[in-house]
This record gives sequence, C-alpha cells and structure tokens, in this order.
Amino acid sequence: MELFDLPPQQGQRLEAETHHGVFGGLPARLSAALHTPEIGDLVLQLLDRGWRQGQLAARIGALPSGADPIADIRALLEGFLEQVPPDARWREEKRERAQLKASAAIEQPATEESRQAWLARIRDDLGVRRSAPREPARRTRPACALCGQESSYFVTREVRLCDGCVEQLTTGALQLPNVG
Repeated sequence: MELFDLPPQQGQRLEAETHHGVFGGLPARLSAALHTPEIGDLVLQLLDRGWRQGQLAARIGALPSGADPIADIRALLEGFLEQVPPDARWREEKRERAQLKASAAIEQPATEESRQAWLARIRDDLGVRRSAPREPARRTRPACALCGQESSYFVTREVRLCDGCVEQLTTGALQLPNVG
C-alpha cells in the first residue's frame, strides 16, 4: 500500500464492503469470480492512487460484455493504473482555468502608442499601392453647329450652339439652317 509508504501486499483480497462498492453493480456470479487476490491488488492500487470506488464501478459497469469479462475487467483496471485519477485531473483543469482567469484579469487595454505601432506594422506588411492616381476625365462639349467652337447651348440632338452664335441668332443677324 502506497498510502503510508508501505510495500504493496501481494495476494490480498478486497474487503467485502470495498468489493461490493466496486463490483456490486455486476451480476452476482461475475462479481464472485472477480473476488480474487489479483483483482484485489489492482483495485487497492487504484484506490491508493486516488480513484474512488464509484468511479471504478461506473467505468466497469459501462464496459461492454465480451467473451471473457474477467480478462476485460482486468485489462481495464490495468489501463487505469497508467491514467491520472479523475479527481486529480479535475483539480489540474480547475487550477489551469483559475490561472487563465487570473491572467485575463491582469491584462490591460493597449496604450495608444502600442496601438499605433501595431497599425503601422500592419500597414507596412500590407504594402503601399503602387498605381498612380488617375486624373479625372475632362468633359468636352460638342462643337457648335455654326462656327465649330465649343458649344454652350443644346438646341436639338444634332444642333448645339456657342454663346456667340446664340447672340447673333437673337439679334437676327444669323439664321439657323434647317436640319431635317
């Protein structure tokens, strides 16, 4: 028994109460067949390592039945020797969660300087656009139908006139040709 740093005793059967706590959910004939010193040693080693009777009973009870249930249960118990008991595993996970929670509480928002440095580094990684900015296209007006200069007035789809030609038309000095 490792509890008091004593060497494990070989060939020890489980007490009736412990045996019933671990194997009580199994059929009576199988439970009686498991009341051997080898199985007792395995169960005692597991109990010394921190396993509880109910944890063992739940895992043994969930084991599917096979051709040799005693060998299956022995293999299962031997496999548990290499595992960390559930309570110890839970305590370790709880400790890790507490550390994560504590580290999250310590974190502070980024300062404006570090935020700007981070943005500058991202911008550098993205690179600068290499294309030159485009000049806006200059809109040119169609030519005047009479003189050929840039037109200002829309008369019809085919006829557009400039300021000078419009003035001459209003004074009567110029006549508009018939466009048909």
